Amino acid sequence: MLLLRVTSPDRVVGVISDDGFTIGHVTLGGTYNLLMLGAVVGIIGAGAYRMVAPWLIGPTWFRRLTTGLASAAVVGSMLVHADGVDFTLLQPTWLAIGLFVALPGLFGVVMGSAVDAVRRPDSWTAQGRRRWLLPLILVGCFPVTVPFLLFAFVVLGVSEIARRAKLLHWRETWEYALVVRSFWLLIAIAGLVALWKDIEALT
Repeated sequence: MLLLRVTSPDRVVGVISDDGFTIGHVTLGGTYNLLMLGAVVGIIGAGAYRMVAPWLIGPTWFRRLTTGLASAAVVGSMLVHADGVDFTLLQPTWLAIGLFVALPGLFGVVMGSAVDAVRRPDSWTAQGRRRWLLPLILVGCFPVTVPFLLFAFVVLGVSEIARRAKLLHWRETWEYALVVRSFWLLIAIAGLVALWKDIEALT
């Protein structure tokens, strides 16, 4: 964002961005709001990755690559739009588009590595008091994440209970795997098409 401020004309300073941040102004409150937004996005991203992970194919590097590309397409299509401030005042347009697509793409790559690392039994986050103390500290710093965490716990809890009770044995069939993988692929393709249309409108 600082890079876009430097490359954009001075008239953008003080303008409220599409996300509600004042361009060119760095404040404690604004920084905290950005961190809270990042925390919420992180929880949503981690939950989405947990849902997609069982259906990813190929070696680890390919799984990371496909996750990053899908995130760039889907989330990028949500961020890039032909109206508003971010892509009409910030210059150059190609740089704004590139950054708003690259950030979720990088997030998708890092998210997979982070979630897999934390889930390992030998992870430092699962040792001793850190296992419960670290989450409590993070939630205390960003209380806005509580509703999202509760929703994630309910969804994952129900899924785990059903798995242990063997209520979802049909999920092991190849037909189900094909349907689920096709569903996630269609979402990524739809995001890519929407992103391409927005880019065409802007350029």
